[in-house]
Amino acid sequence: MNSSLELSEVSPEINWKRGIFLGLGLLLFVLLYLAPPMPDALDPAGTRFPLSHEGKAALAIFLLAGIWWVFEVVPIGVTSLAIGLLQVVFLVRPAEEAFGDFMRPSVLFIFASIVIGQVFTKTGLTQRLAYRMLAVVGDRTSRIYLGCFIVTSALTHIMAHTAVAATLFPLL
Repeated sequence: MNSSLELSEVSPEINWKRGIFLGLGLLLFVLLYLAPPMPDALDPAGTRFPLSHEGKAALAIFLLAGIWWVFEVVPIGVTSLAIGLLQVVFLVRPAEEAFGDFMRPSVLFIFASIVIGQVFTKTGLTQRLAYRMLAVVGDRTSRIYLGCFIVTSALTHIMAHTAVAATLFPLL
């Protein structure tokens, strides 16, 4: 039997929604950044203060990031890195400050907790915990809730809360 495979060309699918909101974010960024100077702002005490060029750039970056986050134009991590890069390029903040925010202890703690949860998932520990818990508590819903509560509280005594949440998330 003579069998042959014919491959057809795959045409790339264009996501118009993504392109529109990507362009809208960039357009609003450029329009706000290149806009003429804005009038002085007032604080609640009535003091006037001018909006600096760096302040206007920061507002433009905020608008761009907000649109990209809300409409999920690019992944959130890419948008976050773009914010730091744009702050440096448009002289809003020095590079040490703009990218230093990614190395704060709280950010690293959450990152490490998620890594621990992923390791537990990849090694099958979360599945073993789930099977062991179900073997002990049975199949009644109220007992399953109680089992989840007990496993969570037991793990919280030996691990950080964020790591426990990342570990047990696949179970629930």
